[in-house]
Amino acid sequence: MHKNIFLLSVLFLIFSCSDKNEPEDASPTSVNPVDMADDMPDDTSNQVVDPLFENSIVSTNIDFITEDDTDAFSTMEYLGQEDKEMPDSTTDILFDTDTYIFKVNFSNGNDTEVWAHSSFGNQQAAQEYAEKLTSRLGKLPAFMRDELSHVVLHNGDAGAFAESEANFFVVYSQNIDVRISNNDLEETVFHETVHATLDADYLQSNVWLQAQQNDPTFITQYAMDNSNKEDMAESALFVYTMIKHPGRLDSDIETWVQTNIPNRFTFIESIFE
Repeated sequence: MHKNIFLLSVLFLIFSCSDKNEPEDASPTSVNPVDMADDMPDDTSNQVVDPLFENSIVSTNIDFITEDDTDAFSTMEYLGQEDKEMPDSTTDILFDTDTYIFKVNFSNGNDTEVWAHSSFGNQQAAQEYAEKLTSRLGKLPAFMRDELSHVVLHNGDAGAFAESEANFFVVYSQNIDVRISNNDLEETVFHETVHATLDADYLQSNVWLQAQQNDPTFITQYAMDNSNKEDMAESALFVYTMIKHPGRLDSDIETWVQTNIPNRFTFIESIFE
């Protein structure tokens, strides 16, 4: 008898606690999304989430920007030869004599220039590689291209890099050929132009740094390992593609981006709107 009374008491306490913890109305329509956002934690950086890819271009096999995408390239004209500052990761020599200068015109926005190193040997050889950049530059958002001062084009083999303070980037002929064969040159030009035109304004901004802190992970391992330099350029390629070409990325990738780097997505989206 006493045992039955005890069990009834325990059951009564369990059901009483369950009722108190259950919300009166769990229907999604009863919740204001704005109010939900106010209650959500700002910092989810303690959650362990692995990067989605090793890097954004070489390791993904994704054609973010295709050869068939519309571009604004119009004409290119040869301006002659001049002495130019030509940074080069393979040598300490900074200046080049008789650099080949090409002016690239677009149907919208400002023109830009391609400076081809004198080691190409003649205008024809230099122009052949300058022409490989024109349509890729034409696919850039106009506001980024307007900020781009010029492109330094070397005759050789090395990885591309950018100079954010002077708003230019550097590419190499043999690497251009490799990137074209892998359908990666459009993405390379975009990535380096982000560095050349956006880094100086945004990379050290409080809003961007806070967005990094509030997101639980990075889109690529390369971005994570170089978070103070590469994260914006790596993330921007995904976000821009999602905005410009919805559905081009797999739905799983789009969901991952919006779930795991939502603050950086919002920040970059505001730039490309």
